[in-house]
Amino acid sequence: MSARIRRTLVPLALALALATPRIAAACAVCLGGTGGGTQRAFAIGTLFLSVLPLAVIGGAILYLRHRAKTLEREANARRVATPSGLVSRSASSR
Repeated sequence: MSARIRRTLVPLALALALATPRIAAACAVCLGGTGGGTQRAFAIGTLFLSVLPLAVIGGAILYLRHRAKTLEREANARRVATPSGLVSRSASSR
């Protein structure tokens, strides 16, 4: 990096770093929620949004597990319904 570019970028980066807290203070959400009720609402909202994806994934896993067990029970019921070890001629000739 040339000395000319460095002389331009260093003061610019310093000015940006010093202006950042003022930019953040302009945000209504960052400093507007200093009351207890607002902070609690932010915490509950954050907790809800953090748990929701886990609940959806967990629900999908439980559904798939339940469906697999149901299909396994149905397959076992079909096996029990036929005589053990005997296969019908129509099934063996296929």
